[in-house]
Amino acid sequence: MSSRPPSFVMPVPQTRAGVKTTNHLLRWIVVALLIVSIIVTTAYTAISIYIATQLAYAPQKPLYATPASLGLQFKYATFPSRIDQVQLKGWFIPGILPNGKLTSQRTIILVHGTRANRADKSVGLLNLSGDLARHGFAILAFDMRGNGESPPAPLSLGYFEQRDVLGAVDFLHSGPIPYPELGRPRIIGGYGVSMGAASLLMATAQDSAIRAVVSDCAYADIIPILEREVPSRGHVPQSFTPGALFASFILYGINFYAVRPVDIVASIAPRPIFFIHGTSDSYVPTSNMNVLATAARTAPDSHIQTWLVPGAGHAQSFHTAGAIYVDRIVAFYNTNLGPDTSSK
Repeated sequence: MSSRPPSFVMPVPQTRAGVKTTNHLLRWIVVALLIVSIIVTTAYTAISIYIATQLAYAPQKPLYATPASLGLQFKYATFPSRIDQVQLKGWFIPGILPNGKLTSQRTIILVHGTRANRADKSVGLLNLSGDLARHGFAILAFDMRGNGESPPAPLSLGYFEQRDVLGAVDFLHSGPIPYPELGRPRIIGGYGVSMGAASLLMATAQDSAIRAVVSDCAYADIIPILEREVPSRGHVPQSFTPGALFASFILYGINFYAVRPVDIVASIAPRPIFFIHGTSDSYVPTSNMNVLATAARTAPDSHIQTWLVPGAGHAQSFHTAGAIYVDRIVAFYNTNLGPDTSSK
């Protein structure tokens, strides 16, 4: 049996010129990839910064009217936010007793929503202030930072705005008395709508001076809303949302991930909370009220009321329910803040 020697292929030696060409091609591929990576990263960063800036700043809306248009007495007020001392603008409306006398005994801090002001016509805040004043409650309504007549500042959806609410508490406790003859409030309550409600809840958890809270369409956690709204309003893919939120933190110090009223709402107990939400709210889904109320009730001494307003859109429960809305809020405050005793 014969055997054949193994066959083999003679390697073709690569010329020095071929090696140079291959190395040169590889270098260009690496350089091209680096350039593309830099371009993509730069574009992502630039777009994220742009979105963060658009999210933080918008033209401030002027006030359309004052309490004088409702025939109410009032005085302008200026006071600093707590911690960072932003000078906030507002007004103080005395309550009106059945005998016509003015009172400041029971004062409600009224907190507006996103990109609005203390008179917010779209929500009806000025009219609501008037209705509450005629039921004997004084009103401290103010413009949060970056809104109305207050100084420009980044919108943080509650992260910094809670300091503004705490500044309102400090003003009522130790600031110049708007009506010296009426004295300081005996007791303080809070009313907030949308971002104002979220800011109010987070502030109330920090200061026991706020004795009862009405929260209209607050969000439990702002991140799910931003994850929906940033791509929708910015016309960008969802992948830009984390970049925009990170840019907001780097540029403005805003940690949107910390805007979670659901985490602190139980600590408000035993002080009562009245949660209100519209059944047709497409901006802050009704489920947010359920989540907040459930979390609040985990406190063994909680006192929680809820009200779903049929057919009401976002921040439209007052417009939808009208006098019933006012009556239910007044009943809540009367029960939990007690009667006005200044006429006794």
